[in-house]
Amino acid sequence: MQLSVPFFTLLATVLALSSVDARPLKVQRRTSGMITLPMRRIENNAHIHPELRHQQHLNRAHRLVARVAGLEGPSDSELRANLERRASYISLPAKRFNIPSPDLLPPGSEVSNLVSENDVTSDCSEPTTNNALAKQSSEIDIDGADTTYVTTVKIGTPARDFAIILDSGSGDFWVESDSSCTSDNGQGCGNHTFLGEDSSSTFVDTGKPWDITYGSGSASGDLITDTVVLAGMTLVNHTFGVAHKISTSFSGDTVADGLMGLGKAALSNQHVPSPVKALANAGLIKKAITSYRFPRLVDHTNNGEITFGGLDPSKFDSSTLITIPADNQSFWIANLDGVSVDGENVPIVAKVGIMDTGTTLLVAPANDAAALHAKIPGAKFTNGGYTVPCGTNTSVALHFGGKAFPINPKDLTFAAGGRTTGDCTSGIGAFGAGADPNQWLVGDSFLKSVYFSTNEDDNTITLAVAV
Repeated sequence: MQLSVPFFTLLATVLALSSVDARPLKVQRRTSGMITLPMRRIENNAHIHPELRHQQHLNRAHRLVARVAGLEGPSDSELRANLERRASYISLPAKRFNIPSPDLLPPGSEVSNLVSENDVTSDCSEPTTNNALAKQSSEIDIDGADTTYVTTVKIGTPARDFAIILDSGSGDFWVESDSSCTSDNGQGCGNHTFLGEDSSSTFVDTGKPWDITYGSGSASGDLITDTVVLAGMTLVNHTFGVAHKISTSFSGDTVADGLMGLGKAALSNQHVPSPVKALANAGLIKKAITSYRFPRLVDHTNNGEITFGGLDPSKFDSSTLITIPADNQSFWIANLDGVSVDGENVPIVAKVGIMDTGTTLLVAPANDAAALHAKIPGAKFTNGGYTVPCGTNTSVALHFGGKAFPINPKDLTFAAGGRTTGDCTSGIGAFGAGADPNQWLVGDSFLKSVYFSTNEDDNTITLAVAV
């Protein structure tokens, strides 16, 4: 199929041209021990076409699930072909922006950034600040249309605020270096907060190299030690990474200054304790527990938080709480009992779900995705992917630990921008050929509807219906 407008190479682009500035206005301390980190939002007017954003998330998901299964995974050329095929279905708008090359294409490639009216007019109004955080919690804010979640971490001496992506599917904590940070296109690392000996008197470079490659994106640099403060709790001489080189997916992100991997220890390329494990080792929390309540942009309120050391009972329905053993692999993997649509069981093949806060979509093997969408009224397979009615009220539930956990119908659509009529891209995607048929990748399309907690000490996962 020919494209309606010629352009050089179609299209992957930076991870988040976001609409959020996650730096706090101030810190409020209360006598109860609660800590509130208010956030402010800004709106950018450059967005990728939602169909191509959706394909980018599918590409990243395919690479991650291949890594979990020990498979080779798709090549860059295969992922580029996916994007080109998806782009071929799109009527290109008149307005386009040229941007630096994405990490899924060879450095130096010229790409185009497609903008639709839905992107420009999507509902990005400022959410209400969360003023009821549990003790030892930090607020989570949304980086774009529910695609990435960030919280604020204080680092260095004097302490400065860093906006950090939260990722349960990796194991390394890093921020960008202020000495020699470059992106893989040979340019700088963007307008971020950087860390180094010039900005922190407690910064010590160990000289030990470190690197990591994600489903999309990469970072490399040195291991260092410095002071890190999470939700008011201080880690002195904590070991983590500074990145001297990052992919354009990170340098082009207008918000995030780094990433915190909250997976199991076996995932760490740095081979050092995660921040939450370090808090437990230091006796600042009882156990290495990390709990998440994710916010939803269209709810117009920021009720998101990450809690260290326990669970915040105000964020979930206690009658729905389950704790199940995690798979002994490196990732947070839970047995998937089944899937249902409006209470009717859907025949699926996959038996486990990889719980990954760094994945935007809920992604299933192709046959399972087809069986699920066949049960959703009005769902269609078109233009290489699935759509569902924008105003769907269908109840899709994943079953873990003998209980059904329904997905809020708002999350069955991807980047709907508040629309309730017509067809919207489904928030449930399908893996391409070659993916492991036995695994679902359980990302934020599901996790926004639950309270999700991991316990690194006991190797368990806890789920409950979020409130």
